[in-house]
Amino acid sequence: MVGLGPVRRALAAAPKFINDPFQLGVASGDPVPDGFVIWTRLAPDPYDPKALPDEAIPVAWEVASDDKIKKIVQRGNVYARPELGHSVHVELHGLEHGRQYFYRFTCGDARSRVGRAITTPTPYTKTERLKFALASCQHYDQGYFTAYRDMIAQDPAMIVHVGDYIYEASWGQSIRHSPIADAWTLHDYRLMHAVYKLDPDLQDAHAYCPWVLTWDDHEVDNDYSDLVAEDETNPVLFAKRRAAAYQAYYENMPLRAMAAPDANMNMQMFQRLNFGDLVEFDVLDLRQYRSVQSCRQPGMRVGRVIDAAHCPDFDDPKRSMLGAIQETWMGMNFGRTNARWNVIVQSLMMMNFDQLPGEGRGAWSDNWGAYGTARKKIVDLVLKRGLTNVISLGGDIHSYFAGDVVTTDADPNSATVISEFVGTSITAESYNTKLFDSLMPENPNIKYVNDRFRGYVMCDVGRDVWNTDFRIVEDARVRTPTFRSLAKFTVENGNPGVKPA
Repeated sequence: MVGLGPVRRALAAAPKFINDPFQLGVASGDPVPDGFVIWTRLAPDPYDPKALPDEAIPVAWEVASDDKIKKIVQRGNVYARPELGHSVHVELHGLEHGRQYFYRFTCGDARSRVGRAITTPTPYTKTERLKFALASCQHYDQGYFTAYRDMIAQDPAMIVHVGDYIYEASWGQSIRHSPIADAWTLHDYRLMHAVYKLDPDLQDAHAYCPWVLTWDDHEVDNDYSDLVAEDETNPVLFAKRRAAAYQAYYENMPLRAMAAPDANMNMQMFQRLNFGDLVEFDVLDLRQYRSVQSCRQPGMRVGRVIDAAHCPDFDDPKRSMLGAIQETWMGMNFGRTNARWNVIVQSLMMMNFDQLPGEGRGAWSDNWGAYGTARKKIVDLVLKRGLTNVISLGGDIHSYFAGDVVTTDADPNSATVISEFVGTSITAESYNTKLFDSLMPENPNIKYVNDRFRGYVMCDVGRDVWNTDFRIVEDARVRTPTFRSLAKFTVENGNPGVKPA
């Protein structure tokens, strides 16, 4: 009976709020054939943790087949609990497959906006088309999230976000200011997420369609690996920081219960989702299980170009990007559903990018290039399964890249195994145009690079052709920018390799 008191007090009277408790909007995620997750978080004053009582608050939810919420198909009640930041995650099942639904929440006299979600076709349903968007790297301080305005105008069925949803610290040229200079505590990360969710374009994108999410480093700390911080932070202190960041991430995302932090504050982010027999998404976590970066040196940045010839552990076969559990999971069933396209959703660039000018081989220490043995395991798995339609989707580098993952790192002209598209940032800065352009002659497996623009990637997938459109925001630092297509590419069914459209 202990612990029921707050719930009973919450039921005794309808809650009253100083402001709209649904200011952070609504979201859906992780669509499957018979359901999806719907999310909201009560926050009448996102800046004041005392704006809500330290007790559970009842929230009603409704799912309907129409946007007026008249034809209700499911409804229920759930508690927004203080230990989860008064967030709500409802994991729905029992819905019809392959159709859209609408949902909303009610708390006391307050009612949320209406959100739209979809269920996917079953893996056995012949499916002709899927249109979805790829996004990453949205630094609040460095621009407006207007790319989402153009994104939803393109009418995607879902949005795939591959990390750096928030930035834990402020840096660069700021045009607006997050309230925390450097997040460390649960309160800090909760507030940071709330400020991001207050952005109207991001909020509209969450309401428009379901999201599929994985994370990168800035949701916690730049260039961290497992329980090792970028700098020499005390491991005990960093473990507390990571736990706070993971907790806040779960609270603020439309994730399934399987992703909730466990007793050791670990989260399962990797998962497999299908869209009919057309696309299988393998969503990977490249932060929580990885080995530390090669040749770390005190006083030097973790993320840097390293020379393979002068780094003894560069090709150490014991170093892993995915960790043993995730590698085993991927190896068991990757590519075995007979989907036309197998898509690896992850946060980094997988194809080899030699960033050492002239002779020798170099790689960015925090990227797949410095984890060659780990990448080879994926390449070998693709070859072993005889898969010809594997696409990798990545982010992190704040630039557009399109190219091929090949069989041999040391030979960029070796056979193509995986076709890859890497999206630029929604807002985060990059100033590598001259550098990246100068390196292209040494990287013939990379077919396209552009560092100049912010934006996202739109993927329009058919049975015979995969179409990719690099969409840009002309200026992410103004509230009313123009949008346009920068470059378009195709991958043909059964013929791996990126080609200009």
